[in-house]
Formats: sequence, C-alpha cells, structure tokens
Amino acid sequence: MSSKLRPNIPSQLMEAILDRRCVLFAGAGLSRGEVEINGSTREQALPTWSNLLIVLLDRAAELNHLASAEASRLRRAVKDKKFLFAAEAIREKMGAREFDDALEKIFRDPSLRPTHRHQLITQIPFAAVITTNYDKLIENAYARSGTIPPEYSHDNAPDVISALSTNRFFILKAHGEIDRKDTIILSERDYRNMTYKEPGFKAALNTIFISKTVLFVGTSFNDPDVNLVLETVTEAFSAKGTRHFALIPSGDMGSEETQHWREFFGIQFLSYKASKGHPEVDDFLERLSVEALQDS
Repeated sequence: MSSKLRPNIPSQLMEAILDRRCVLFAGAGLSRGEVEINGSTREQALPTWSNLLIVLLDRAAELNHLASAEASRLRRAVKDKKFLFAAEAIREKMGAREFDDALEKIFRDPSLRPTHRHQLITQIPFAAVITTNYDKLIENAYARSGTIPPEYSHDNAPDVISALSTNRFFILKAHGEIDRKDTIILSERDYRNMTYKEPGFKAALNTIFISKTVLFVGTSFNDPDVNLVLETVTEAFSAKGTRHFALIPSGDMGSEETQHWREFFGIQFLSYKASKGHPEVDDFLERLSVEALQDS
C-alpha cells in the first residue's frame, strides 16, 4: 500500500499500547469486511444507528403497526437526526416484544462472523475495548483467539472501575448488548434511564478517558452513538491532559471540525485516503500488531 494512503503511527499512541494504557473504541465500521461462509466469501456490514432505524421502520410498516403518514413522519425525523425520538416512537408502535425480536434478527443473525479487523484487534495488547455495537462479534473474535474476557455494560460500573484499578482487560458494551436487551440504549427513554439511574457509569467512562489513551477505529464522529458517549465524558476532556486518537477517512471532517475536536476533546485525527472496503483500516491495525509484537 502506498505510503500516501497510510497515516503514520504516532509514537505516543504506540507507547500507550505497549504500556497497556490504550483503550480501543470500536465502532460499527469494524463489522464491515469480507467473511467466509461455507467456502464462499461475502461482504458483511451491520447497520449504523440511522440505518438501523430505517430497517426497524420498514419492519413496523410491514407488520401494519405504522400508517403511511406516521412512517413518513418518522423517516423525516431520522433524516433530521432525531434518532432517540424516532427509536422511542417506533418501539411504542411495534410493542416491546416485536421491537426486541427485530433487533434479535439483525444482531443475532447466525451468518454473522468476526471480520479480519476483529481478529487483528485481538493481536494488539489493548487495555480494554469499548464499543457501542450491540452484536457479539468482538467477543467471538477474542474467543477464537483463546481468550474469554469479562464483558460489562453500563449497569456494571463497579466492575469496570475494579478492572481498571487492577489492570484487567475487559470489553465494555457502552450501549448494551443483544443478549441482554434490557441494557440496550437506542431510544430517548433508554438514554434518559442510563443518565439518571446509573451515575456510576458516567464516572467509569470519565476514569477511562482521563487515565487511558483512547483509539477510535471504525467510528464516525457524526454518529449519534459516539456523540452520546463523548457527551457523557465532558468532565474528562476538561482535564486537558490525555491525548486520544481517531482513525478516519480523509474528507470526513473539515479543518475547523478537526481543530474543534483537537482543542476541546484532545483527539488527534489520523486520516487515510479511503478506497473500496477501507483496507487502510486493516493495514493500520496490522502495523500496530507488528510493532507491538516486535517490542514485546
């Protein structure tokens, strides 16, 4: 791969990885990639929050839970990025059971497989992995590598703090997991309950962003799930001490936005010129893995 397409690995990032002070923030982009099923290769991708809401809308309409006018109104809400409102309205119309069944069909699809990117992250000595993804692909990738790490959600704040204090690796499903649908954060009510009923989770996230270097991979800073996490940890960013990093396609963010994230959140963007399938992400993770192995 041409050096023009690949960002350099900052020494500060590599030092944090080798010292086991780096936490990976894994976004939906990690699920994108080719997977092999029964000897054939196919492209796999799970929906982003906005795409997920459209899928749920289509399902609600198919089941005659939404009139045409209601469906159009909610589509406009999704287009206007009123995601929490739209999710709440869709769940109310579908009913909790059918809403959960629809999520199950998407995120427990038996054809889903960990991608090459998932396997690569298991080879890098991260201190922990945070993800807003509901699926089990990260956990399955670690299981394939011979490791079954503890898995926490936003209702396990004391366990997260304990793991951080003893330097134990863990996976944090920040917005819940498909096996525990009561933990899933998708609607306005879900987010409100998490914010007011689980203040310990906010403290746990702040601890991570204050004490660790966070590397964002497969995330978009326009995605609501990422922004909700960052809103939760505003106190951590006010410390102005820890540098964080994000691997993103060039062109995703203008210079003013880049400056904003750097100055207010301490996030340095590592940009790559994206080609089809974003193989540049795999290349970056492979280089992290090789450097970590050489220096271990």
